[in-house]
Amino acid sequence: MNLRMLGFKLGMTQVWKGDKLIPVTVLRMPTATVIERKNVSKHGYNAVKVGSISIPKDKLNKPEAGLFKNMETGYKYLYEIRSNDEFSTDTISVEMFNKGDIVKVRGKSKGKGYAGVMERHNFSGGYKSHGSMSHRRVGSIGCRTTPGRVFKGKKLPGHLGNAYVNETKKEVVDIIPDKEIILIKGSIPGCKNSLVFVERWCCYDNSRIWLKR
Repeated sequence: MNLRMLGFKLGMTQVWKGDKLIPVTVLRMPTATVIERKNVSKHGYNAVKVGSISIPKDKLNKPEAGLFKNMETGYKYLYEIRSNDEFSTDTISVEMFNKGDIVKVRGKSKGKGYAGVMERHNFSGGYKSHGSMSHRRVGSIGCRTTPGRVFKGKKLPGHLGNAYVNETKKEVVDIIPDKEIILIKGSIPGCKNSLVFVERWCCYDNSRIWLKR
């Protein structure tokens, strides 16, 4: 069964696993509630719409509140989980993950502003000798008269970071259900308290955020 949860990055620490000290990222994964079920006969695919972090309806505008008109409370985040199987549970919690699971993590990397090619694309740079005028420059970026232009996709200086990054094959080291915390081996993109998606799937299927406040 495909599984996807929204969480928040709390930071990094390290834990002992046998005689090895393993660096881990700590994520808080609030329990999510299934608010709508979709099926092949009516919608063309199997999925569930999930809400995370409840908020009062008076904190929502009219279009957002209309999504929860038959519910007692609203939700700050909505996202959809597509799967070939039908979900039988009404809530999705961190307990649905297991130690040793291999997951994919999606987060937004830290923004680092304008950067040159050596930092942004790992260029080696020019000659370091005295008199060289191209220590950290790009170098030649074009051809001759034909085609007489710079091709699209050329690696150049520009904005670095602040983009969604997928990290695959990340191992779940430990789970603390009473605190809604999951420990994932290694680092994860994003700053502290940033939104993170953790996915475990049988066959990959796209999921998307419906509403983000």
